[in-house]
Amino acid sequence: MKIITFVKHVPSSGATPRIAVTKRGIEEEGLAYEANETDLYAIEEALYQRFVHQGTVTAVTIGPRRAQAALHVAYAKGVDHGIHVLTEGSHGTDTALNVAAAAEVVKKQGFDLIFTGIQADDDLQGLFGIALAEHLGIPVISAVTQVNVSADKKTAVVTRELGGGYKEEFEVDLPCLCTVQFGIRPVRYSSIMAIVKARSRKIESMSLEAMKIASRQASRMSIAELSYPENSGQCQMLDGAPAEAVRTLVANLVEKGVI
Repeated sequence: MKIITFVKHVPSSGATPRIAVTKRGIEEEGLAYEANETDLYAIEEALYQRFVHQGTVTAVTIGPRRAQAALHVAYAKGVDHGIHVLTEGSHGTDTALNVAAAAEVVKKQGFDLIFTGIQADDDLQGLFGIALAEHLGIPVISAVTQVNVSADKKTAVVTRELGGGYKEEFEVDLPCLCTVQFGIRPVRYSSIMAIVKARSRKIESMSLEAMKIASRQASRMSIAELSYPENSGQCQMLDGAPAEAVRTLVANLVEKGVI
């Protein structure tokens, strides 16, 4: 089987981004980046399917030069090939541009299964996988928690999460695309040594120009303005002994109609 998975390079979850002076992006200087969390689950599922059904796993990242670090993590986990689509201008945040580039990559590589994370930590849009499948004209199932490919590798039974404890099961023809949910497979720890060793692995680099994708034509979205959330909440500190503080708290809750 030919399996393709996408991994995005996003600001670290522990980082505090600062809005740039232009208010149309964030200050990247000094900001730590990491592989998108749900994309790591997608990689693990891709590797599991390769283990069961044989074949190859290709990891693809789209973004500026720093995004190659996400492929080092993918290599450390065991993927066979890594492809980097260089998009210096968009920083990997333009969904329309990413989808156009991704479609060209997968058409060139050929595929039976495509895995993506359900959403990216930096924009939380959850659009990329669904839009890519629509662009390719193949079935897509979102929030996937289990994938069972048939012995003849022509169909798969896919389970997706609906919320509230409910699940939905589909039989789908291959090729198809699955956006995977958190926890579909345990994310294995990648040691620093494994990641350092992975830096010597070959990464195939592709450009928008070589794929004949004009950035201005592919892009359909631009950031108008970024702003910090307003601090609208209020906090009241209760002083005094514990018993006195409890009486004050109860009185406040009664006054507000909570109890």
